[in-house]
Amino acid sequence: MYLLKVFSIVAITSAINAQFRSGSCHSRLTVQCSCPPEWQLWGNECYRLTPSPHTWDDAKSACQDMGGKMAAPRSLEEMNVMVELARKEHSTYRAWIACNDKEVEGNWECDGQEGSEPFLAWYAGQSDNDKGNQDCVRITVTYNDRMDDVSCDLSALAFCVRRAACTHSLIQLRH
Repeated sequence: MYLLKVFSIVAITSAINAQFRSGSCHSRLTVQCSCPPEWQLWGNECYRLTPSPHTWDDAKSACQDMGGKMAAPRSLEEMNVMVELARKEHSTYRAWIACNDKEVEGNWECDGQEGSEPFLAWYAGQSDNDKGNQDCVRITVTYNDRMDDVSCDLSALAFCVRRAACTHSLIQLRH
């Protein structure tokens, strides 16, 4: 009886393995991500604007208080997603991003982009440090949804980002 059970298990396991090797069954990894209310999903991250304007330093804290951090786009595609979000909520938006040159004038640093050249999509003629002490970056509709350097003490909304809650699952596809 024992040998019959062992033989049955071996036979079933062999049949399953043969089925997978034959190409008639495939597995696919699926990922589903979601964001908390008021956050917008893009890729595996969630974006939103602060509800009220802040100075640059206070905006960083406001993003942290909402469970994220101030965002710094890493590509034109990501920046366009952020701009669309801002345009939906505020037609005349001005919003901080996590880029500054506080340490060394003209040496722009963006949070999350350490060790690489930061992504900066300036409006024509920017960055100009026009009035001196323009050490923080915002994206604004006034400058065609491009970046502008301004005083960090001005008030603006801020782009915030956080990781999305993602689940991974393996599904079996049979052909």
